Amino acid sequence: MPAITARKLNDVATVIKVAREEKGLSQQELAERLAFSRDYMVDLESARPNLYISRLFRVLHELGIAVTLTYEDDRGDA
Repeated sequence: MPAITARKLNDVATVIKVAREEKGLSQQELAERLAFSRDYMVDLESARPNLYISRLFRVLHELGIAVTLTYEDDRGDA
């Protein structure tokens, strides 16, 4: 079961990219499934910060909150 502790936006971006690639999806395909623009997916996977996500991670860090991300890999493991 792939898992990572997310301490910053880049950690989240990495998991999203790896999970997408393991499912064989392009950024465009995932964006279309979610009704997002491909540009949004590029920004997300590039860990392009915005005010809200930057503040969220500052709050989590200050409070000592750890976020662990897990995802299903190609074998179907969660």
